Amino acid sequence: MHIAPFHIELFRNCMLVTLRGKWTMSTNIQYLGKLSESLKARQGKPFHLFVDMRGWQIPKSDNFNQIKSSITLDRRNQLSELWLENEETDAEHIAQKFFNSSSTKLGFTLIRTHNVSDFITHCEDKADDMAIEYIRTWIGV
Repeated sequence: MHIAPFHIELFRNCMLVTLRGKWTMSTNIQYLGKLSESLKARQGKPFHLFVDMRGWQIPKSDNFNQIKSSITLDRRNQLSELWLENEETDAEHIAQKFFNSSSTKLGFTLIRTHNVSDFITHCEDKADDMAIEYIRTWIGV
């Protein structure tokens, strides 16, 4: 069975993103295009971004890093971002590049965890009960 490398869905005041597997430049471009569309679909409504990136890996190359750094997404209405990672997740360079210098511009600080219970607790601070039940199903709790 083939698992799609990414999935983005909007649910109430949440954007739920699933990232999996080893990515290529093509996968990354497709994802960024879909993410941009999803951000536009929010139509200016505030939202929280919850990302399940357990097992996500991207190439470490100069070309890949140069292209990523020049992309800007409209995140003005984003209220928070929370990442669920595991030991296979390879995202430290993304966190350093996009959140260490931009937290004040974004108005929130990235939250990262390896613990599903902590992830749910952080989500509970942001979303209503119906969204939390959906999020539990989404991450497989």
